[in-house]
Amino acid sequence: MRHTTITVSDLECLEHMRNVGQLVSDLMQVQDCATVHRDPAQQLQLTSVIYLMTAQLDGVVERCNERWLTEEVRA
Repeated sequence: MRHTTITVSDLECLEHMRNVGQLVSDLMQVQDCATVHRDPAQQLQLTSVIYLMTAQLDGVVERCNERWLTEEVRA
């Protein structure tokens, strides 16, 4: 049985990702309603935000996995 701790930094990162995810969702709804023709600059911004979210989530997952592996080695 694994007992790991999620740090305050991890929780802050996850909260930030949730907020960014909500922003992206809201922007996509506005964009879908606004016009059929999508602004390429806005599409690029959304793509960048999604990339940054993914990178942040990857970092949290990697840190958690490292902690789990470290605890398994100690056991």
